[in-house]
Amino acid sequence: MARELAPGITYRQEKHPHLPLDIILCTNLAHPGPQFRALLQDFLSPGARKYLESSVGIVEALVIRIAADAPAELTRPRPLMVWTNGYPEIPADRHAFRGDIPQVQGLRLVDDMRAEETRKLYTYNTFQAALAYQGSRRGHKSVVACMQDPKVRVKAEGALDEASRALQAEYGFATDEMERWIDNVVTHTNNPSLGDTVRRLGADPRRKLRREDRLIGPALLARKHGIQPRHLVDAIAAGLRFDDADDLGALYVQQRIAALSMPAAVYELCGLTEAEQDLVEAIVGAYHLLPLTEKKANAAQLAYELGFKYEQIYHGCGQCTLAAVLEALDRFSEPAFRAATGLAGGIGLGGDATCSALIGAVLAFGIIYPRRREQFDADRENKYRTFAMAQRLQELFLERYGTTTCHETHRQLMGRAFDLRDPAEREAFEAAGAHQDKCTSIVAQTAKWAVEIISDELIQNALNQLDAR
Repeated sequence: MARELAPGITYRQEKHPHLPLDIILCTNLAHPGPQFRALLQDFLSPGARKYLESSVGIVEALVIRIAADAPAELTRPRPLMVWTNGYPEIPADRHAFRGDIPQVQGLRLVDDMRAEETRKLYTYNTFQAALAYQGSRRGHKSVVACMQDPKVRVKAEGALDEASRALQAEYGFATDEMERWIDNVVTHTNNPSLGDTVRRLGADPRRKLRREDRLIGPALLARKHGIQPRHLVDAIAAGLRFDDADDLGALYVQQRIAALSMPAAVYELCGLTEAEQDLVEAIVGAYHLLPLTEKKANAAQLAYELGFKYEQIYHGCGQCTLAAVLEALDRFSEPAFRAATGLAGGIGLGGDATCSALIGAVLAFGIIYPRRREQFDADRENKYRTFAMAQRLQELFLERYGTTTCHETHRQLMGRAFDLRDPAEREAFEAAGAHQDKCTSIVAQTAKWAVEIISDELIQNALNQLDAR
């Protein structure tokens, strides 16, 4: 753009040297004025450079209006149509004008442009980048799909909240003003009519992962003010894994990661220093953790669905729970499955015993972390690990149901206990919805908890191995 504008500045200097000229920069860049002025000088004669210095205002302004591709049926008859979210204002630096400030509707004059630029970049752009990078991990193509996915939205809004609190601490924005601003960020992003895409908002992570840009910048600001940038770090990790074969910036990031150690790649790509080693370590940890936590979430959800289905169709809560957990983790064991045949209605339909769903889950713990027969007097680490895992599961079960026994869970969910050894009682048990949504939900939830507990152990093992390298 500097090359194209230089002839006009030269003409103005030659024809009207006494008149000022203002150029309003509408960009998504932080503090672009000095850089743009320097670029202009490269294309100007000495006389025009003097005019540039004395009479040309480089006015920084913010583009908050989102412009996406318009629907084809609208652009065919109107090829110059611009399709936007309709954001009504352009904030501009009041103090950068050299001539009279134009009376243009929607031009909002700002006294502290640095604060405004940073707020816009660290909220709108931060939120959209977090949505795009987290949403891409879950296969979303559109921004609306990201906003409709609770897991993606919670992470993106978490990053936005961390950035917002850091901005308030740095620039003193009032809480009520900042809350209105954040509401607008979410509202203007969640606009189905724009049809905005993950690919557009995530494009060029090489630029978006730089030190002063939308992710590293607010993470550093949060760190400065003692705010833990956990969600921002997760978004950075997702950005480092953003892979688009048609995106040169994404290809560059992947090439540097492949060529360097992960810490070295983060230092280079994110412009961080040894003084910020704690942030680098957090990003590296989140990068390695990301696929593991995604695998955990997917496996836990699968265990829930399988547990519900198996108990609904086949019954036998202990065996159904064990099958759901092991299949979700791709660790199915036919001998163990057979051994769990008697785990139903407590133990063998004796309802005063422990809920069989709990027993089936604990069996799964031992299959993943066993004390082996050939190590009967050893394998103590695994033995005590499974004890701790079983205790965690019992705590979750008690918190949800207030008991661990079969009959008491009946009372909690169906109003009374049932003697499942009696055919008439079994009919009443079914009529109370046991295999519609009662015992089915217990099996599903217990299987989900068990997979989450096992996955946490597997993740910790993987991280320990990385630390040992």
